[in-house]
Amino acid sequence: MGKLIRDRVPELLERQGVEFTTTVLNDADFAHALRAKILEEAKEVAEADTSAALAEELADLYEVLITLAGHAGFGEQDIRIRAAAKRATHGGFDGRLFTTSYR
Repeated sequence: MGKLIRDRVPELLERQGVEFTTTVLNDADFAHALRAKILEEAKEVAEADTSAALAEELADLYEVLITLAGHAGFGEQDIRIRAAAKRATHGGFDGRLFTTSYR
């Protein structure tokens, strides 16, 4: 079982003497791997137990997010515009509202 890794991870692994293999993904497999990576990083954000760990995991999540957006043809500005539009129509999370029931 493999997973998507950052471009410089192979050289870091080589320095540590770790044996590994890599392959270059086609577009469809890359898109699938990015979506899986988003879930992996979101889980790590949820499990971060210190402020430093949270910042690190948020940075990783952000990197995957902008890579996935770019692969899908969206720039960072496109995502920011859509986020602002959604915030204007649905609000943000500043109010800390939590539903206790929903039908």
